[in-house]
Amino acid sequence: VDQALNVDVLPSVENAGKDLGILNLATTLGQTVGPIITSTIVVATGTYAVAFPVAIAMALLGCVFILKIRSVR
Repeated sequence: VDQALNVDVLPSVENAGKDLGILNLATTLGQTVGPIITSTIVVATGTYAVAFPVAIAMALLGCVFILKIRSVR
């Protein structure tokens, strides 16, 4: 279902493959970079107390970007 919704909000049918590739890259990049950033923060500070506010800030930033996605017809 997720992939079907992704296809519905793409800007053009002609570039669907490229756009889905960018979408999948963004998803994978977040899953790759997140643990690296978190472990760097925990090693530098010795606690997760800083990592959680950073994660919350990143989630809120993601919400702002999601608002820019056009709705499904």
